[in-house]
Amino acid sequence: MLSEKQTLRILLVEDNELNQKFATAVIRKIGHEVDIAANGLIGVNLFKSNKYDLILMDIQMPEMNGIEATKAIRQLEALEGKNTHIPIIAVTAFAMDHDKRNCMEAGMDEFLAKPYKPFELEQKIAVFFGK
Repeated sequence: MLSEKQTLRILLVEDNELNQKFATAVIRKIGHEVDIAANGLIGVNLFKSNKYDLILMDIQMPEMNGIEATKAIRQLEALEGKNTHIPIIAVTAFAMDHDKRNCMEAGMDEFLAKPYKPFELEQKIAVFFGK
């Protein structure tokens, strides 16, 4: 759980510039820091070189999609052997049951369908860190 003043460092892996701006505005408004990766490959590389509290992962992206990026991140966590598990929230327009199942099977922890309202993103973050 977060204390009132604790700031999260969030990695947003999203290729759409409008979606990046929207999510960044919401994340900053609720008091957290955000780094942006324009595709899954960049996201995995940022994960390797930085410490994040949470990852928001789009599914459909060039270079490396969100499913592949999540699997790569989970493999890196396993190799570190530190019992680390960064929460990953799938953020996608593909919201059918099989899409959700594919995300969870890849190692994602939560699912948020686009388009979403700011309070919905805040609620998903609160699942892991409280308000």
